[in-house]
Amino acid sequence: MAAPRRLVGLAALALAAAGAWGVWTGSIAVPPRFNPWAPLDLAEAPGAFTRFKLMRLANQPPAACLAWLNAAGVRHAPLADRAEAGGCGWQGATRLQAFGGVRLSGSAPLACPVVAGLVLWERHGLQAAAQAHLGATVVGIDHLGSYACRDIAGSAAGRRSEHARANALDIAAFRLADGRRISVLKDWRPEAERRSAAALFLADAENGACPFFAAVLGPAYNAAHHDHFHLDRGPYRICR
Repeated sequence: MAAPRRLVGLAALALAAAGAWGVWTGSIAVPPRFNPWAPLDLAEAPGAFTRFKLMRLANQPPAACLAWLNAAGVRHAPLADRAEAGGCGWQGATRLQAFGGVRLSGSAPLACPVVAGLVLWERHGLQAAAQAHLGATVVGIDHLGSYACRDIAGSAAGRRSEHARANALDIAAFRLADGRRISVLKDWRPEAERRSAAALFLADAENGACPFFAAVLGPAYNAAHHDHFHLDRGPYRICR
């Protein structure tokens, strides 16, 4: 019995490999949304292969990612690579000013894939949450910074933060077209206490970032994040 089962398993693996090869080479046509090797498309809603496509964009030469930002209408200024002592600095980064309909409170140096994640989040998560709960659009983001040559806050092991590579953005508040300011410090609430429109918006905005970032950390994660959302595209995946 063991031998036939092994043969069935091997046959299934062979079929799967043949199918993957066919999709990759284009001999098997599938819609771009279901093709992991199709280019990252701003208009495409997040799906099973969104993270993979972002990873592929991040692994390409920086010029490819910067061209994607340009095509998406992002306001930014590419930066020369920078190396500092202690493993700090950045590669393939740009100084972000505005994306979609959102302007940052101050320009921020960010690795290009992080900016791509922000663009997709604004398009497919942030604005939908704002309209659903607040009946307005987000036009501004107040942030606490992107690049800082430091360790993870509270890390006893001394592990470098993603901020040390311009690979993260800390968001403190959102500004709406009608003049309101929704603050993580003042308006975020634990799940059992989410009754206000502002608290519901913040929860949906935070959850909506998860398909586009490796780590999405907020007040529920620890005390160090009590006043902001931390978004990064580092190696560790966590959404809290």
